Amino acid sequence: MLKWNAKEDILTVLILLIIVVFAILFMVAQPTFTRQSSQDTVGNISSKNLKNHVYTIVEKFNDRIYSNIEMLDATAEYIYNEFSKYSHDVSYETYELKEFVADEVFEYKNVIANFKGTKSCNDELVVVGGHYDTFGGHAGANDNTSAVAALLELARVLKEHPPKCNVQIVAYTLEEPPAFRTTKMGSYVHAKNLSERGVKVKVAIVLDMIGFYSDEPNSQSYPVPFMDMFYPKEANFISVVSNFSNIGEVRTAKNALKETSSLPVYSINAPAFVPGIDFSDHGNYWKFGYKAFMISDTAFYRSNNYHTEKDTPDTLDYEKMAKVVEGVFRMLTK
Repeated sequence: MLKWNAKEDILTVLILLIIVVFAILFMVAQPTFTRQSSQDTVGNISSKNLKNHVYTIVEKFNDRIYSNIEMLDATAEYIYNEFSKYSHDVSYETYELKEFVADEVFEYKNVIANFKGTKSCNDELVVVGGHYDTFGGHAGANDNTSAVAALLELARVLKEHPPKCNVQIVAYTLEEPPAFRTTKMGSYVHAKNLSERGVKVKVAIVLDMIGFYSDEPNSQSYPVPFMDMFYPKEANFISVVSNFSNIGEVRTAKNALKETSSLPVYSINAPAFVPGIDFSDHGNYWKFGYKAFMISDTAFYRSNNYHTEKDTPDTLDYEKMAKVVEGVFRMLTK
């Protein structure tokens, strides 16, 4: 029979274990006290506009691979012209590379639209971005035309409803391989230029694949075993993703999305070595000490269309996309 002290020690260990488990759950899954809305209050963002943009871009610019400079330039021009309908401060952020295509020098372009805020916000800038290049010559309806459509629709509504802080909407070039995770990414160039100019950034919000959803059982997978103990097994939610340096920003974004619509919202703050945590443009802002997070439908963890010819406009849910973009709009204006 165990002595009393041994029982007490075991009880202490169990209590400490429970505390550790709950601490990990809080740090990683980011539960909040904000209730998920039972109603959809999407009054600004148009699902029809999102759909039109996706179809138009995919049909006109269907091969936005890193080596197709002509197509990338045409896409950048389209985005520039659309931004110019809603902002008087639109520009290209250009840089040259020669490593990718037969050692020739090519110019790549980020496209930037600025919107002046109604408050000073301590002179801090909010960045909202998403990449417009695609992988392997595929149309990339979800990856990442869905985000480009969102940026264009956000520009439209910000013209009529100015943001609280100064906002810079950026369509990045070169997120996909072979630029991925290198200093050749458009988002790296953008973050580096902001840092070199001493621009203070409140937060960077990166959109990467926000259009694919499924209610099928076990349609959602995860990079780490047992994550489905804390997250859904159905791919019917949107996620907010970042590292441990952005816990407050992730909670704020999560609450804004939850208050906007009935679309479930889940989040994670975890080290960058966990697969998927830094798998987009937001990671480049961390390198310069800026706060940043990604909003995503979790990409290949739920869709076999990822990086294939099956990533087409008809596979996206534009009503759910509108709910996500409406949430981002509220983050900028409330």
